[in-house]
Amino acid sequence: MSLLIKRFLTVLVFVIITIAGGLLIEAFLSLKAGWLFGHTQTGHLVGWVGLAVILLVFIYPLKKRYRRKAGWPKGWFWVHQVAGIIGPVLIFIHAGSHFHALVPVLAMLAMVIVTVSGVLASAVHRKALYLLNDKRKELLNQGLPLEVVEDRLHDMASSEEAFRIWQVIHAPMVILFLALVVTHVAGALYFGGV
Repeated sequence: MSLLIKRFLTVLVFVIITIAGGLLIEAFLSLKAGWLFGHTQTGHLVGWVGLAVILLVFIYPLKKRYRRKAGWPKGWFWVHQVAGIIGPVLIFIHAGSHFHALVPVLAMLAMVIVTVSGVLASAVHRKALYLLNDKRKELLNQGLPLEVVEDRLHDMASSEEAFRIWQVIHAPMVILFLALVVTHVAGALYFGGV
């Protein structure tokens, strides 16, 4: 079995365990509350916290795009990855297995696609870091200034074909997910009240 297939299966198992864990927690909380947990005040709070954690994910791409000269925002990349897992888990706890409305179901599906593509991209990112670190050493050994080396590495990373293909899936799904979340929240507030 190739390394790529092993990684894919690892991600798939992780996704299944994470979703099942979130659904089991929600089922337990629903039994305890005697009502669908997502419809309780605490369930709504978990949904809002999950949304806030998911919104933390966007700090990294914004810093990467608009603060390029400040260096690679490594700490925010870690926040991006952790929040990209914890936020969806909280949303699964909020939603549970009660798929009774189309918009939330579509939002959950888009969230799963975004999360899985992000986890897979993380594996690609690790491989790219290894290659970029080798290239950094090579360029520094040539006597190039650190700023020039960093600019070249950023350009190389941005032009990577695998990254471009990944963006074709990830970026539109993120936009779709956000649109569905806004629609869901607006509908929930309108029909359910604040």
